[in-house]
Amino acid sequence: MSRRKKTNSAGRAVIVVLCILLIVACAVLMFKDQKRDFRHGVYRCKDGRLMEEPAVPDQEIIDGVREGTELLAKAHPEIRQYMMLVPSAACIQSEYLPENTGKVRDQTQDLAQIQSVLQQNLEWVDLISLFNDHKGEKLFYATAPYLTGWGSRYAAKAAVGAMGAEFPKSRETCYLLSDTYQGNLASDRTLMQKYGEHPGERLEIYVPEDEPAYYRIDEASGVWYGTLYDSSSLDSEDPFNVFFGGDRPLTEIYSAAINGETLLVIGDRTANSIVPLFVSSFEKIILVHPSESTRSLMSLAEKYQPTKILYLYGANTFMKDRSLLRIASQ
Repeated sequence: MSRRKKTNSAGRAVIVVLCILLIVACAVLMFKDQKRDFRHGVYRCKDGRLMEEPAVPDQEIIDGVREGTELLAKAHPEIRQYMMLVPSAACIQSEYLPENTGKVRDQTQDLAQIQSVLQQNLEWVDLISLFNDHKGEKLFYATAPYLTGWGSRYAAKAAVGAMGAEFPKSRETCYLLSDTYQGNLASDRTLMQKYGEHPGERLEIYVPEDEPAYYRIDEASGVWYGTLYDSSSLDSEDPFNVFFGGDRPLTEIYSAAINGETLLVIGDRTANSIVPLFVSSFEKIILVHPSESTRSLMSLAEKYQPTKILYLYGANTFMKDRSLLRIASQ
């Protein structure tokens, strides 16, 4: 009887061990499968598009921006401040993520938390609700973490409306700049080796038919331009530099939309495709990239005396761009 009990116990132990080994094997296979569609913070989605992983917010950056906007609000209460953070594609169109992705960071919750910290000194422009209403449209590039021309149009219209300005009501013309655009996610050599080469996509801009005349001045070079676009960049390694020739330290834009409004935009690369759609709504626009500039927020406000300031970033960049600490602390 005792021997039979020992035999049964041994049998159950073997079954338990086999079950554990099976579970571990399944977990390893799932992990390997997940790694197959995730590399260097980038997901390869079901339809081949590439999406950045939502970034983890850096609390020091958020606190630094809060302090900077608070100091500005006290020194210049006449200047209205706004913030518009563009959510990532993975936040808005998560249904395209690989089936084996697992839990993805909730960027909606992160942005709500950032808003709660910063909204005392500025007005928040919400894009999540707007983009969710249009998530079936091509808002983001499949090969870059930026808004398409169509997505940029939605963002610009939302920002202009929130700032109490008027967005053009005329018809818009869509200009195709390239039909073989490959963004920085697709051109990354490591990702190309992992996922293969992407066939390319359309790079477009939308221009209102009654857009006013304008010119821009690149502060670094002192050169005046009659356009916001650099067509020579379309043949470069990064065609997205077609907007302003890339991230410039400071760009001044003067428009024939005479309304006394000066807009200071503090932004990243995401801002480059959105700002051109502001020229019909503001007489003067100052675009500053903190990653390329040493100017402080206070010095910019005192020199250009803007009526409004818009902090315009891709959410992923905002959460990790430590150059914001420099511009906000001086």
